[in-house]
Amino acid sequence: MPLHEEAYFLIEKKNKKPSDIYLELGFEDLSHFSFAFKKLFGKAPTELYERTASITD
Repeated sequence: MPLHEEAYFLIEKKNKKPSDIYLELGFEDLSHFSFAFKKLFGKAPTELYERTASITD
């Protein structure tokens, strides 16, 4: 699975926090991960996480 798909999957389907997964995905800092994620998906990973978390609560 490509890295960007894995990031989206972990946040949306596994309800993982971006701050918990950026290192395992190979990013050295959270801000770089957030920038790259937003560039690909048009929203910050925290936005996706918060939306997903509110649905599963």
